Amino acid sequence: MSYPESKNRQGKILIAEDDNINQQLMAFHLKQWRNNLVFANNGKEALQIFREFDNQISLVLMDLRMPLMDGVEATQKILEINPGAKVIALSAFAQEENRSKTGNVGFVEYLTKPIRKEDLVNIIDKYLD
Repeated sequence: MSYPESKNRQGKILIAEDDNINQQLMAFHLKQWRNNLVFANNGKEALQIFREFDNQISLVLMDLRMPLMDGVEATQKILEINPGAKVIALSAFAQEENRSKTGNVGFVEYLTKPIRKEDLVNIIDKYLD
């Protein structure tokens, strides 16, 4: 199977994911952006990084279930800082109920785990200018 080639884009991608294996998998899938990836291990850390680098973060990939602060709360706080922030929900739960709950928060997309490289690259290409 071939995957679409990503365009060369600017801006940082903040990946908020508490599972080290999932972090490594996303880093592998997004190796063309390796110099632009920033990782957070929980929602609180994601919020802190976003505050520090707001003008440089082009996209946030946000796991919904994390320690210290979940992805929904972190996203709400990120959107208070920057209402135009592009945040994509990541979840192992594909049920429609979970998707509808996140829709009211302000996520621009919802990806279910395990995340396929093609879906991830296509989403990033869609939202990065």
